[in-house]
Amino acid sequence: MGVHLQEEIIIDILIKLPVRSLLRFKCVSMLWMTLISDPYFTMKHFNYGKNNQHSPKILVLNGEFRSHCSSLSTALLSSVQLVEDVQKLDWPCNRRPLSFRMYCCYDGLALIKVRDYPCYERHILLLWNPSTRESVVLPRTEFSVINDYACGLGYDSVSGDYKILKIDQRARSEILTLKSGSWRKIDKRPIGVHPVLSDMEDSLAFVHGAFHWLDSSLNNSLVSFSISNEVYREIPWQEGMSLVFHRHYIKYGLSVLEGLLCVYSTHVHRGIYTFKLSVMKDYGIKESWILLFSIQGTDLHSIIPKYKFSDGEVLLCCRHVERKGVVLKTFKESSGLWPQSVSECILNGFVFTESLISPKLLLT
Repeated sequence: MGVHLQEEIIIDILIKLPVRSLLRFKCVSMLWMTLISDPYFTMKHFNYGKNNQHSPKILVLNGEFRSHCSSLSTALLSSVQLVEDVQKLDWPCNRRPLSFRMYCCYDGLALIKVRDYPCYERHILLLWNPSTRESVVLPRTEFSVINDYACGLGYDSVSGDYKILKIDQRARSEILTLKSGSWRKIDKRPIGVHPVLSDMEDSLAFVHGAFHWLDSSLNNSLVSFSISNEVYREIPWQEGMSLVFHRHYIKYGLSVLEGLLCVYSTHVHRGIYTFKLSVMKDYGIKESWILLFSIQGTDLHSIIPKYKFSDGEVLLCCRHVERKGVVLKTFKESSGLWPQSVSECILNGFVFTESLISPKLLLT
């Protein structure tokens, strides 16, 4: 006799499974295919993985010509097994591109820029789900995508839609609402806002329904842009925590750890590199800024925080002085470098929660 389970019990079981298994289980029956393909199940599955500290996260290593991903945990961080567990991802386009840059991962979706081959001048933006290996080419922007720009992806809970913000070196802004499928220029902006651009930057940090970036002139404040009402704000530093950019600061930027806005910087003086990470515990309240930790060394050119584990350990993406590309290490394991193939230059690393969200369905 067959065992018949209620639909609610089946859902409670399935939401705990990885995406790869769910894609296979779509073939079990029409009922399972309908359940797994339902948008309600997609969000329930994603929220379970995002809110469960013990749920495995995925680490994407972004190289110049290829990408790899593997499950991430502190137990495997310094283990050789992690290298063996790496799985090469399919390219999000038909032919192998000349190069690509991954800007950010949000809700299991990656925003990347691809330079196509053989047309070297052709640059396209793609929204890519590394878990399902689905991708969609985003509409062309009015401003050139060849030049450097800051870019960010976020979800607008008011309109129920994903939006992408792009700011170029001239502080010109465009925003793409996926449901509309078209870019729109943003004319209103504060004078003198110039985002910090860097090849290792996660670009625009998204938290509390707003994109955030550092002004290149800073003036002791951060800049935020609300995704729903498109209003700019300044988020001030606490007195005594001013970060003055000069030639001794070789790296600085914003990040998001456990839903908290973070500011980091790498300062060099007489061959000693000092990394500082500050966190805003209560969003919008300048008195809530605290220094999370500070580390020093002679071998690390710059550091970007990527992920905070449930035990408080922080994963750091580090540009090494003597090695090409970057290495990954943890705050506590100051001597533990990420195992890396000599033939593969890792440019960046991103941590995300697995998702069934289809980029093709978002862009309608």
